[in-house]
Amino acid sequence: MPTVDVIPPKGGGNSGIRRKPWLLALQAAVSIALLAGIFWRGDFRGNLAKVLLSASPFWLLCGFALAGVVQFLCLVRWRIFLRMVGMEVGWAESAGCFFAGLFCNMFLPGGAGGDFVKIGLLAARRHDPARAALSVVMDRFTGSISMIVLGLALMAWKHEWLLRSPQVAGVVQAILIYLCGLAVIILLSVALCSRGLVGRLPAGWPCRKKVIELSGAYFQCAVQWRRTLVAVGVSLGMLALFFLTYYFAARAYGVGLPAGDFLAIMPTVDIISGLPVSLGGFGVREGLFVFLLGQLGGVPAAVAVSVSLCGYMLSAVWALPGAGLWFLRGRKAP
Repeated sequence: MPTVDVIPPKGGGNSGIRRKPWLLALQAAVSIALLAGIFWRGDFRGNLAKVLLSASPFWLLCGFALAGVVQFLCLVRWRIFLRMVGMEVGWAESAGCFFAGLFCNMFLPGGAGGDFVKIGLLAARRHDPARAALSVVMDRFTGSISMIVLGLALMAWKHEWLLRSPQVAGVVQAILIYLCGLAVIILLSVALCSRGLVGRLPAGWPCRKKVIELSGAYFQCAVQWRRTLVAVGVSLGMLALFFLTYYFAARAYGVGLPAGDFLAIMPTVDIISGLPVSLGGFGVREGLFVFLLGQLGGVPAAVAVSVSLCGYMLSAVWALPGAGLWFLRGRKAP
C-alpha cells in the first residue's frame, strides 16, 4: 500500500519490526474504541450484515483485479530502485521478498516491518543489506512525491466540493497544509544535499539526521534521473489506481458519487489512516469514510464502513501469497 512516510528504515533484518508492547496495546485500544463507537450506532448494527452481503460481484471482481495491478506496479517501482543501486535481483526473488513485506505491513503490527522483512530476506540471499535499505528509502521517497503531486491535484480540482461541508473543510485544509509542508521540507532537504551543506547543519537542526540519511537516495535519484522519472510515473499511476480500488468498492455497494469526487477524499483518508495511532489504520479509516462520505455524499454509515472494509480487503488478499515466505524465511532473516 502506498505510503507518505519518508523516514527510511535503519539497518537490516527484522530488528525494527517489533514495537514496544505498550505502543501496540495503545494502538489496539484506539482501533477497538473507534470501531466500537461505530458499531454501537443504532442505525448501523442492524444494517451492516445486510449491506456487506449486498455487494455487486462485478465491481468486486473489477476492484480485485485492479488491486492486483496496483501491487504489480509497486513491485515494478521497487525493482527500478534495486537496479539503480546496482542490485541484480530476479523477478521471482524480488516478488517473493515484496509480497512477504506486503503481508507483514497489512497483517502484522509494527509500522515499517515489511521494509525490514524485504531487506532481511535479500540479506539472507547474500545481497548487500545497505543497498537493499537504500532501495527501500528511494521507494518510500518516490511514494511521498506521488502523494504530494496527486493529492494536491485531486484536492485542488474538487476544492469547492470538499469545502461545502464546514465540518469537512477544516480537515481538508489541514491535509492541504500538511502536503504543502511536506513538499517544502523535501525541496529544502534536496537543496541542502545538492549543495553539500548537509554536514554543516547545526546539531539541533530539525530532522538533521533524517536529511543526512536521505542524502544517498537524493544522489542516486539525481544521477539516474531518467530512471527516477520512470519510477515517479509508475508511482503516480499506482497511487491513482489504488484510490480507484476504493471507488470500485464504493460502486459495489451502490455509492453514486462521481469518480472525481470520490477520489478527492482519498488523500485525506490515506494520510490520516496512515498515522501510527491505530493498528493498520483500522477504526480510523472506517471513521473517516463514515464522516467524509456522510457529510459530502449522504452515504449511510453501514455503507461507508462496508466500502472501507471491502477496499482494504481487495488489496489485503493480494498480500496472502507472502505469508508462506514470511513464515518460512522472514522470521529467520538476519
